[in-house]
Parts: sequence; C-alpha cells; structure tokens
Amino acid sequence: MLNNLRFRENKSYFLVFLLILIVTILGLSLDLINPDAALYGTISKTIYENNDFINLYSLGYDWLDKPHLPFWLTAISFKIFGVSNFAYKIPGVLVFFLGIWMTYKFTKENYNKKTAFIAAIILATATHSVISNFDVRAEPYLTGFIIASLYYTDRFLKLNKFYYLILACLFSAFAIMTKGIFALIPIVFALFGELVVKQNWKQLLNPIWFIAAFLIIIFILPEIYTLYIQFDLHPEKIVFDKTNTSGIKFFFWDSQFGRFFNTAPIKGSGDKFFFFHTILWAFLPWGILFYIASFFKIKQNIKKVAKKQEFYTIFGSLFTILIFSLSKFQLAHYTNIVFPFMAIIVADFIFKLEKHYQKSLKSYRVILWFQNILGLLLITYLFFIIKPEINYFFFVLLIASFFLFKVIRNSKENKSLKLFFFSCLIFLNIYSFLFTHFYPTILEYQGGVTAARFVNNNYANKGSLIDNKQKHFGFEFYLKEPLKRVDSLQISKEKDRIFFVDKNEYQLLLRHNINFKIIKEIDNFRVSKINSKFLNSNTRKTALDKKYLVQIK
Repeated sequence: MLNNLRFRENKSYFLVFLLILIVTILGLSLDLINPDAALYGTISKTIYENNDFINLYSLGYDWLDKPHLPFWLTAISFKIFGVSNFAYKIPGVLVFFLGIWMTYKFTKENYNKKTAFIAAIILATATHSVISNFDVRAEPYLTGFIIASLYYTDRFLKLNKFYYLILACLFSAFAIMTKGIFALIPIVFALFGELVVKQNWKQLLNPIWFIAAFLIIIFILPEIYTLYIQFDLHPEKIVFDKTNTSGIKFFFWDSQFGRFFNTAPIKGSGDKFFFFHTILWAFLPWGILFYIASFFKIKQNIKKVAKKQEFYTIFGSLFTILIFSLSKFQLAHYTNIVFPFMAIIVADFIFKLEKHYQKSLKSYRVILWFQNILGLLLITYLFFIIKPEINYFFFVLLIASFFLFKVIRNSKENKSLKLFFFSCLIFLNIYSFLFTHFYPTILEYQGGVTAARFVNNNYANKGSLIDNKQKHFGFEFYLKEPLKRVDSLQISKEKDRIFFVDKNEYQLLLRHNINFKIIKEIDNFRVSKINSKFLNSNTRKTALDKKYLVQIK
C-alpha cells in the first residue's frame, strides 16, 4: 500500500528513469570508438588474456599514462562476460549509476526528496553523461567515485561516525586510481568552501584530515605497488623515449602537475574560456541554467550566508572549472566529474523557481523551448543528411514518450516541472536517435573493426599487425584470437598470415618488395573527428581513406 502510494506520488520521476535506463542500454552494444575507448579496451583485453593485473601494455609496449583501476574493473568484467562491447562498458556504466544514486542521497539529505529526484535526472540526461556511458573512458568512473566521496564526507561531518570517513577516503582513492591526484580537486574545494563559508574553523583545522590523507595513501598502495614493479624496478625500460622513467613520479607529478604546467611528456594547448563555453553543450539541456542557478546562489549568500544551505556544490564545481581552465591540457569530457555538483545546483533552482524566482520563469521557458526545438531540428537534419538504415525501435520509444508526456501533463506537478520533464523526454529521444541511427551509421566506417571481423570469419588465427606502433586499436580489440605483431624486416617469413595495414604501411610493403596480395580493401574514417563531408551521404565517399587486409605469399 505504502509502495503504491509512493509510486503514484513520484510516477513521473520513475517513468523518466525507466526511459533513461532503456536509452543507456541502447548504447551498450555499440562498437567502441577509436582511438581512446578502443585503446582502453585493448589494454584491458591484454590484462585479461595474460592474467597480468600489474603491467599495462599498449601496442606490445609498456604503457604509462592512466592509472590501473578502470582497466582492472574492465578485465574482471571480461572474465565474467567475455570480451565484448557490453563487457567493456558495463563497469563504467554501473559506477555512473552509483553516482546517480549518490547524487540523489546527497541532495535528499541537504535539500528534499523532490529536489533529489530532479538532480538525479539532470545528471542522467546531461548530454556528455549519456555520451560517456556509450563512449566509456575514465569519466563515468570519476563521476561516481567523486560524488560518493563527497556524500560520505558530508555524512561524516554531520554524524561524526568514523566509518563514513573511511568510505569517503576509499572512494577518493578510487578516483585517484582512475585519473590521478587531481581527481581530488572537486572534493577538496567542495569541503574547503563549505567549511570556510560557514566559518566552521574547528572542523577545517581538525587533525582528522591527516588521518584521512593517511587512509587515502593506504588505499592507493595497489596503484603505487604496480607502478613500482613495472617501471621503478626496471630503470632500463625505454618509456617516453628515455630510460630511468619512474612510474610513481609520473603518477604523482608528471601526469598531474606536469600536464597542468605543460611540462610533462604528454603536452596540450589550452584556452582559458574552454570549459566555460564547453559546459553550454556538454551539460545540455541544463548548461545555461547552471550559470543562472549559480548566479542566484552566489547572489543570495553574498551579503549574509544562509547557514542551512550547503556550499559544497558551488565551490566544488566553479573552482574546479576555474582550475582546469588555467591548465594547458583541456578536453571536453573533463567537465563530467563535476556534473553531479552542477545537477544539484540546477535542481535546487528548478524546484524553487515558481516560488522564489518568478522573474526568471520566462527566461527558463525560453531557454528550454529554444533548446528543445533546436535539438529536434538537429536530429531531423541528421536523419536526412546521413540517410541511416531505419531502426523502428526508435519510433517505439518515441510513441512511448508521447504517452509518458500525457502522464506528466496530467500530474500534479507545477508548470516549470512539467516543462522540465518534457525537455528530458525530448533529449532522451535525441539520444535514442543517436544510438539507433546516427552512431550505427558512422561506426560502420571504423576500418579496424570491419577488418577484424572479416579476419575472424574467414582467416581465424592469422590476424597480424606490423610492429611499428601504429594505433590500430580497433583491429586489435575486435580480433578474437591473440594478435601477432611482426617486425617489418620479418614480414616476408610470415607466409599466409593476414596483415591489417594503412596506406603508409602498404607503401612500406612495396618498398621492401614483400610478395603479398590484397584480400580486402576497407573504407575507413576516424569517427571521433567527424566533419560535414563525411556526414553527408552524398559526399561521404570523398571523405574516406583506404585500409587493407593483405596476405603474405
């Protein structure tokens, strides 16, 4: 009886969550995008095949870039489910949904249940959240671990129970073992801002934080140990074109501060306003609202701080964005880690909109309707320009969304919340279109994936690559049997083996007078860098390059 009452009261929220789950599942079976996701997949696959959880290898060589935890979790998933798209993606997606749950719990404790539902939905429907659950890399893991750490930190401060601190430190350690110590930036700024604004000097100067730091160090010892075994114990290894490379130093300094100051082996270039304008599309359809909501939260507390409000989220999000903006190493998906914080700020704004922000109601409606219409026009344009093969499941979801909208329209929610739900439905159907039509169309042109499947079906156990560090990650990941790498000077000895080569490698075979025949020419495009020529079905062929499967005679 009580459960039925709760369902009726929150029916709109539960039904939207069901649609979120369906859309997420649609992305699980799609191929990994080359190079990044396919790279992570090959590293995890190598762990799985070698049963070696200490050493990370890519292209047959020692790999020093990201920490181990996502690769460990993915390799374990491969052991359970076998190597597949689903098995690669499911650990990250599950951690992300943990992040949704923790966002709900944190918001419920600091605001109310309805705001918590809204925050969870905002996090789950933000554009880059959805894309990152399909093109899984480090971001879904970080999103879940960071908000979980913040939730348990808040619980510790309020209830003073030590096991909450242990959990906070554990999830902080998980974040560090996913991306490095800079993953602590949102947590540290969130905690610091909360305590300083409320002048809680006793907690700020509490020696317990030294214990917390010690616990985090204990929890990240597996990462430190593996780096020591693979790199510090072997100074003779050539990494980044030099010997005496310390994995531990790289983990604590070069991969973090080195990238920030652009002095690390892996360099970048940055724009100080990059993240501020990236949020507008990465956090769609809530990006503009985030800036408006942040402005009001700051304005309300600039003269007199409301002690009952929480300030973790405003400090954790804005200061993280500011710090990352000062870095030279910038990528759009870096913003994902503070999406839970941003979602909570926007959720509070939407919940209070009709009572406290009446003057902003018109702007709120204009922003959401403009984005909704623009989104619908975009997928209509894409449908006609890419000319995908029709997937009728998309239209089933479209019809289901129509009936869901009727349920929401007849609910007791206010007009602002009804528009919020309508925007969620619009964007969930946009994502559904991407997963049923857009991505299936463009992913067909990942040459390495096509080549691997052809070899699997026709030349089992013969798949090979020239050992020259070419990034054929898709071919390596989707090849069922273990890959053989062959030195370019030894290729002529590999009779009957099938090599996947690009144009440069094809020319190398000709220069070395290798006797071979072309088994298959394969159309290829780097789909992580799409352009208008490729999207347009009429000009797509002119945007493609060729890759080849060749057999050594």
